[in-house]
Amino acid sequence: MGTRPKLSVVGPQTAGEELAEAMQSFLRRCRARGLADETVRFYRTRLDAFTRYLDGHSLPARPGDVTPEVVRDFLAAQKERLSAAAAHHARATLSAFFRFLAREEWLSANPMEKVEKVRVPRKVIQTFSHEQIGQMLATCSGRSFNGLRLRAVILTLLDCGLRASELCGLTLDDVSWDEGTLRVMGKGSKERVVPFGEATRQALLAYIARRGELSGQSALFVTCYGDPMNRHGVHRILRDCGTRADVTGVRCSAHTFRRTFAVMYLRNGGDAFTLQKLLGHSDLTMTRRYCELSQTDALQKHRQCSPGDRFLSAVRPTRGRKRLR
Repeated sequence: MGTRPKLSVVGPQTAGEELAEAMQSFLRRCRARGLADETVRFYRTRLDAFTRYLDGHSLPARPGDVTPEVVRDFLAAQKERLSAAAAHHARATLSAFFRFLAREEWLSANPMEKVEKVRVPRKVIQTFSHEQIGQMLATCSGRSFNGLRLRAVILTLLDCGLRASELCGLTLDDVSWDEGTLRVMGKGSKERVVPFGEATRQALLAYIARRGELSGQSALFVTCYGDPMNRHGVHRILRDCGTRADVTGVRCSAHTFRRTFAVMYLRNGGDAFTLQKLLGHSDLTMTRRYCELSQTDALQKHRQCSPGDRFLSAVRPTRGRKRLR
């Protein structure tokens, strides 16, 4: 495969300038593809970390000079300084970046093809218990704006399994009261429809009545000043709620509610394929983990409620070898 002419600029480029322009071209391509702003920021942050690593170790900074060994050393440094998950994310970013450069023929070979995947230890999926959810809802008593909003946020997250960004992206027009559904814009600008139950309906109605009409503001969830809520605001009110409710042993976040929704949905008889659609997963990989957790729960429940064990006293223990007849 022929190599593409070097990036078109006036005059010679330094190695750092060449890499910086290649990265900017990649990020422009990401935006042109319609990737979410959060995804573009994800890529930019990790590419900046790679650039700092090259500069700090006086390594070649031209895209064509980056070798698999350089990438492996960078990933090892990320894993040691941060975590295996950080190294995994860095590898995913560099894979996308160098694949883009190879496809655009700026490189004759993609160094990432020889870089092994980073093994990330599986963490236990943390979920809320029924008691913890009850404790958090108990802090939402009263008819204040903050209390009604918090109750609506908690029940919407628990009942619909939304990401924090999806919750913040909801508008008043996204709520279908007749059908009892939310129109959600998920990752990759993929739209999906998620139903909600009666408890969530009542919480939303009470909150919206207290929210009132805000001129020019269509966001469903707003701050006390009438501005759209963002992810950081959602995380803050949930964290504070967990502190007031004395919830320990689990992180009080929108994602924990999302996990709790998934596990409770399966425990209550839901199926994996429907759950995948409700969560907006592109494949069943993560959904399978929720299935495994709910299956573990079922095994533990069986040990407590085994029908056969009700007749344990009628079973005669065998001692030694016995001939079968």
